Amino acid sequence: MTLTAQAIDGYTRHAPALIAQYDRVASDTIYAGVRDLIPTTPVPVLDVGAGNGRDAAWCTALGHTVTAVDPVAAFVTETMRRVPAATILRDRLPALTTVRGSFGLILVNGVWQHIEPSDRTAALTRLAALLNAGGRLVLSLRHGQGHPDRPTATIDVAATVATGQSLGLSLLRQTDTGSLQAGNQAIGVTWTWLVFEREAMT
Repeated sequence: MTLTAQAIDGYTRHAPALIAQYDRVASDTIYAGVRDLIPTTPVPVLDVGAGNGRDAAWCTALGHTVTAVDPVAAFVTETMRRVPAATILRDRLPALTTVRGSFGLILVNGVWQHIEPSDRTAALTRLAALLNAGGRLVLSLRHGQGHPDRPTATIDVAATVATGQSLGLSLLRQTDTGSLQAGNQAIGVTWTWLVFEREAMT
């Protein structure tokens, strides 16, 4: 079983507890370090790895039109309940085969560590292709131990930035933060946040 498949299986088995857990920290708090780079005028938003729909609901409340994507059936069901105005798809990186259109903002929060390292270039290529010119990609990269049921792989931040730049994505911000969850703080989990912007076509 691949790393990604193992993680999906773990999320599926623990979905009821995770649906409640995700609401313990508000989206405004989670995105505080990059909040000023999130568009203030309405844009189409793609939320990849939408979980319980917390961030999709937040973006909808900000006036954006949201497409939310997750591979876990229970998460998809919860997002449908919480954000009925959103387009909600059961899908996953690297392919996102059911996603159509282009987006002014793409959120990929708490996902990258579960993607096979060999699939990450394909995943970033797909995300770049889904961005409008001037659109922004917010990517959070987890460092440190993962949950035993949701395995993770090490992330090379510099390589991620270089790959993004090779795909026509300009790096607007790179910032490091601690974890907001007490359990992750206890085991030394940290995060790197990257915000890319799609360069205009020439």
